[in-house]
Amino acid sequence: MIPPRAKGRPSLRQLSAASRLLAVLGFSKRLLILVHLMDGERSVSELVSLVGGTQSALSQHLIDMAKLGIVKSRTEAQRRLYSCTSEQAKMLVGFLSNLADNDKLPVGKGSGKKSSSWRLG
Repeated sequence: MIPPRAKGRPSLRQLSAASRLLAVLGFSKRLLILVHLMDGERSVSELVSLVGGTQSALSQHLIDMAKLGIVKSRTEAQRRLYSCTSEQAKMLVGFLSNLADNDKLPVGKGSGKKSSSWRLG
């Protein structure tokens, strides 16, 4: 028997969904792709010029994000355009941007900054 969850805490299903989102966006390239998609639709070639890497690798990242419903694509003439469709992903990018703007993200070794600056409030 599964114990009842405490009030205000996420369910196992919610945590699993969040974990999948974090796993997919745990790659810096995917996160950067999403940041650029927040500005509107982009083609793969536009994203390659903004993010770097190969068209093949970028397409695979977009496929992985589309499988989770984070992005969607549509075809316009000869181009496939991608956009961000996940409100949760948009919120996560906003949260991370806020942390970065306030210099609260842990930066790890070799950066000259201490990772103890990680705070949420």
